[in-house]
Amino acid sequence: LHQQYTFDLSGLSRLDELMEVELRILRRPPPDILSLLSSGGNLYRLLLHTCSLPGSSNQPLLLTSRTIDLLDTASATWDVFDVGASVKTHLKLHRTVEASRPLCFSISAVSDSTNEVVHPSMLGLNHEDQQTHERALLVTFTRARRKENLFREIREKIKAMKSRKFPNPAPEHGIKGHPRHRRRRRTALSGRSGVGLTTGGGGGGKGGGRRRTRCSRKPLHVNFKELGWDDWIIAPLDYEAYHCEGLCDFPLRSHLEPTNHAIIQTLMNSMDPESTPPSCCVPSKLSPISILYIDSGNNVVYKQYEDMVVESCG
Repeated sequence: LHQQYTFDLSGLSRLDELMEVELRILRRPPPDILSLLSSGGNLYRLLLHTCSLPGSSNQPLLLTSRTIDLLDTASATWDVFDVGASVKTHLKLHRTVEASRPLCFSISAVSDSTNEVVHPSMLGLNHEDQQTHERALLVTFTRARRKENLFREIREKIKAMKSRKFPNPAPEHGIKGHPRHRRRRRTALSGRSGVGLTTGGGGGGKGGGRRRTRCSRKPLHVNFKELGWDDWIIAPLDYEAYHCEGLCDFPLRSHLEPTNHAIIQTLMNSMDPESTPPSCCVPSKLSPISILYIDSGNNVVYKQYEDMVVESCG
């Protein structure tokens, strides 16, 4: 009388340091709460074990447990289990993440008052008819040992979708929306302008020309939903990235913190613009943001990406 949850860990990078891992399982109100209350009371213990693999002599190992009160389940709730130690042990045993076996957890339930074992589905832990957003989640919190490239995740996600090896979470508006998302993703990856990006600064002059200002930070609003990435990026769905724009003419302002090379190049440009191009207005300081997303293994990952927001220009 148990229920199993299996997760593929091949999407986790070996270069990331695994900090925490949580197993989150949706529990709905029990379908027959009166029968449970009369036979076993209102308190039940959920027991989380490792799975017994076919052909293995290893017995399931109890990882953790928690007590639930049926009288407190008027609406659906997420039960959260700390499985960090178990996942780290699993990865060490299989050495490489890429070659690891799927990770499996087993959950059972027992009455606190009678010790009677009941099937988890009787307590509302039934995954037979769950929608995509209701499935059990393995949430990993990682620290990158190197600067992560967001486009690496995008490539892995698209590769997984093409191979159809893993189920693709459907967007809220249903299956009909998928072709629209795919078209937008191709547009976004091809580098064409105007998709999911809103810029500001630099007013237009006569004839549609833009009046160039000195180098400074300008708005750049990124909308992942309009880019077609909201079917795998959970949060944030948008953020302010900013961009750098403007002239770096002589004399350079001290707050731009120019390099010695930029100073020399700007000086040469002021003397002879035909022979030397002006220095470029580029980000001089960038900051990270954290992104919660579904990886190619259909796991929920929370990761910090460096160099996502322009703090200053120079």
